[in-house]
Amino acid sequence: MSSQIGQDQTARPRWRAVGWGGGVVAIGQLYLWSSGRRDWVRCPSDEITWLDRSLLSGNKDLTLHRAPRCAGLRYVHHRWELFSRDTTYRVYLARGPSGAARGGAEAVQRAAIHVLPVAPSHYEALPVALDEGSWLVSIGAWVLPLRLDAPARRSPPPPAPHRDEQPPTRDSTVLAKESLARRGSPPRPDAVEHVRGYFERNATARMAMAYYYQEYLLGLPAPNPVAMMDVVIALDLTGEGAVSDYKKLLQGFIWSERGHARDLAGFLLANGLLTPADLDEARAIAASNERNGVCEVARQRLRYRPKGRPGPYPR
Repeated sequence: MSSQIGQDQTARPRWRAVGWGGGVVAIGQLYLWSSGRRDWVRCPSDEITWLDRSLLSGNKDLTLHRAPRCAGLRYVHHRWELFSRDTTYRVYLARGPSGAARGGAEAVQRAAIHVLPVAPSHYEALPVALDEGSWLVSIGAWVLPLRLDAPARRSPPPPAPHRDEQPPTRDSTVLAKESLARRGSPPRPDAVEHVRGYFERNATARMAMAYYYQEYLLGLPAPNPVAMMDVVIALDLTGEGAVSDYKKLLQGFIWSERGHARDLAGFLLANGLLTPADLDEARAIAASNERNGVCEVARQRLRYRPKGRPGPYPR
């Protein structure tokens, strides 16, 4: 068992004082299953629990990394999260315990709702916040059960600090209250199920969004979307407007309105609606299209249109 793991297995949820107003926030307690002790072991909230070679395999699997080049669990921003600095393995997170636990790592990977990509050198993959309940983490051939217990009670969130700031503006114009309220509107309660069902029915939309947000899925620093025209050519879509139409449609599914383009990638990734497996599939389609000349035909189609002749494609 790794030395980073706390020894108090029966500790109650802890309380921590926070700044503004002197309020306190209850900390839900995170446990991991120790195969050596055959019992749950508490993860300390004031330090990182590294999911390293020692913890996962007892130093038997030499393909696994040691800290700090592996995945880990930490308590930050009043939440527990799973992050990864692993440059070899993806990190899969599935609900559990379930049939996935009996099926081993492959079953966990198939059932995963979050997949942290292989981390670029010296960077982390985007972390995943853990909800209360039981989880299964798969790294390589290894599976680790987790359990996040709810705090015994909750106190009201601390008040926001007073800030002497001017109202947000756009083009030197103070934004209206309605605009600010819209910008912060929450997703619909059924948003995840709605988008997941849409992606299951429309594989082209799923591939297009995975290819468009590939830098986010790869966990690159300061990621940017791929140019829409590149997505259209790679996947042989009808036109550049197709990607924009998918984005608008998804925003409607999630927020019942447009105006959340900057939030879209985070929502899709945080809820496991796009994963590196989707990107692998999209890239395989793009590579096949390039080999078979489909991309070249798409380039010619989108580049040329006789003057004065109407058509569905941009000049």
